[in-house]
Amino acid sequence: MTCNIYALIVGIDEYVSPVPPLSGCVNDIMAIKEYLEGRVSQDGYKLHLRTLLNQDATRQAIVEGFQQHLCQASSEDVAFFCYAGHGSQEQAPEEFWVLEPDRLNETLVCYDSRTPKSWDLADKELAKLIALVAAKNPHITIIMDCCHSGSGTRDTYGEAVRLAPIDRRKRPLDSFIVSLKEAEELSSASRSLEGNPTGWNFPKGKYIFLAACQDRETAKEYNGSGQQRGAFSYFLVDTLKKANGGLSYRDLFKRVNALVRAKVTSQSPQIEATVLSDLDQPFLRNAIAQRQPYFTVYCDNDRDWVIDGGAVHGIPHPSGSETTLLALFHFDTPNVQLTQLSVAIGEAQVVEVMPQLSKVEISGIENLDCELTFKAVVTSLPLPPKGVAIEGEQAGVELARNTLLATGGQNQPSLYVKEVTTPETAEFKLLARDGKYLIVRSADDRPLVAEIHSYTNATALQVIKRLEHIAKWMNIAELSSVATSHLRPDAVQMILYQNEREIQNTEIRLEYQQENGKWQPPAFQIKLKNTSNEPVYCALLNLTDRYAVNAGLFETGGIWLQPTGQTGDEAWALSGQPIYPTVPQKLWQQGITEVKDILKLIVCTSEFDATLLEQEELDLPSRQVPTPRRGKGTLNRLMNRIPSRQVRAKPKEEVYDDWVSSQIIITTVRLGG
Repeated sequence: MTCNIYALIVGIDEYVSPVPPLSGCVNDIMAIKEYLEGRVSQDGYKLHLRTLLNQDATRQAIVEGFQQHLCQASSEDVAFFCYAGHGSQEQAPEEFWVLEPDRLNETLVCYDSRTPKSWDLADKELAKLIALVAAKNPHITIIMDCCHSGSGTRDTYGEAVRLAPIDRRKRPLDSFIVSLKEAEELSSASRSLEGNPTGWNFPKGKYIFLAACQDRETAKEYNGSGQQRGAFSYFLVDTLKKANGGLSYRDLFKRVNALVRAKVTSQSPQIEATVLSDLDQPFLRNAIAQRQPYFTVYCDNDRDWVIDGGAVHGIPHPSGSETTLLALFHFDTPNVQLTQLSVAIGEAQVVEVMPQLSKVEISGIENLDCELTFKAVVTSLPLPPKGVAIEGEQAGVELARNTLLATGGQNQPSLYVKEVTTPETAEFKLLARDGKYLIVRSADDRPLVAEIHSYTNATALQVIKRLEHIAKWMNIAELSSVATSHLRPDAVQMILYQNEREIQNTEIRLEYQQENGKWQPPAFQIKLKNTSNEPVYCALLNLTDRYAVNAGLFETGGIWLQPTGQTGDEAWALSGQPIYPTVPQKLWQQGITEVKDILKLIVCTSEFDATLLEQEELDLPSRQVPTPRRGKGTLNRLMNRIPSRQVRAKPKEEVYDDWVSSQIIITTVRLGG
């Protein structure tokens, strides 16, 4: 039986005045479109896609998209709605005040919403449309990259907030597609922030909802891969592209949540499900095709060599000299031998990335014949330098700029950060202001580390080294494989316990508790469990918000887990001892009551040395670049390039490592001394 995927995807950058335009929403939706068209399986699934962009995304067109398109989905099908654009609020009619204590409806702003004869799409109307779709009991997934807090805006890096003002017009009751009685019946049981953190009031039917932020926050934009994008949408699609096959909603959210929080301030992605166990289902009911554990290299009609993997499979775009490298094998090479790079007959490097294909240049093979095909595995991924905008007082700017161009060894530019001239492409800003250096987020000018006083050669070098330290931390947080790993994304489960009970929440928040008149830090335990049918090597990294990376949760930096069902298929971090996350006293005395840690799990078919990624807290003495103590595979080589960027000779018996990663974020809260 064919499972139909009915998708309605809506992106609006251009609005009818007076609604201000946006710049990344159409890019968000085109990325989703590209992903669905390239990755939905052709075996047993059929994609029915309706795309509404800009002037096509009128209120009537969106309503009809639900009624005529999504409502076709039956119990064996999937209904998928994705929206990127302005969210806002509007004055609720007096009849709805019983449902809205603040007398405001939450809304989606359609292309023509603020024209004289049109209105926003109110949450009560959206609830009715979802209820209509749910009548046949399909699998429903909703993704919204917008916000409706106060002014209801997405805001953007380095620019003024883009406002979609509250609609103050008095809206008549008969302009709604839902009656008061229907709205009351569809209303969710809880309107509290704790019970409904997104603020959207959807029906009680069965659905999974991913939102960019809480209802009191703004959904920010982000420059990803050279495009203006929503931060939430960018990391959502990036995570989907790099997963091979079905990624569960829970695992998808964990990675997206960790990356968004690491990149932007005051944006907390949210996930809701009316049935909590549905979060463990694969995205879109397992409609994403599983790939072979290799790429195929062949000559296309233009006699260019290409691989059958592109942007939708997580192949990164080249950046300067940084690009994806692959080992090539005869096409009849058994898959089990693809791990032995000594069997490889040549190499290829990616020179151009397209949606489903990538052009490559081949080396090491004589007399290339366009009739040939090869198997290829990725041996190295690009680690492009992070962009920094340098602004402020001329003396400080020039000194920092000259230091940046000569700090990479042998008077070469830094390998980790580079100056950019456009704010939207900058990860950071380096400000020279009032005789001091300050590193801030490009998005909001939030300071990342303490300021450095005076402009000297020593202080300029110090601030560039700080930038490099942060860039390395970000590279580790973003570290992920491409979509050819045969390991499932959930091959190893990371299970957290507190007071001997498993923590089920997708967002983990641990608070200090008062005991015997003293505030005590919380405690928890971590267990790793192998759910695959092969032995795997695991490392668990702790990335702190002071830019430290530690691999010490397992004594030697990692541990082998045996196949599921066998002795040794699970292991406890710190041998089962409690882990105590803390808010350091010096931070608490400065008024900082929360700290965040990212726990990043890396799972591999071969042993590797995760201690290569360790670094101290920022401003502490840096350590020497270590020599790998275990493992001889390609993952070690990639890890070694993050702290050192040295291209060292390959081990004589280097092997291809098949690996995946996942991560969660833990917030520790201290309210008392």
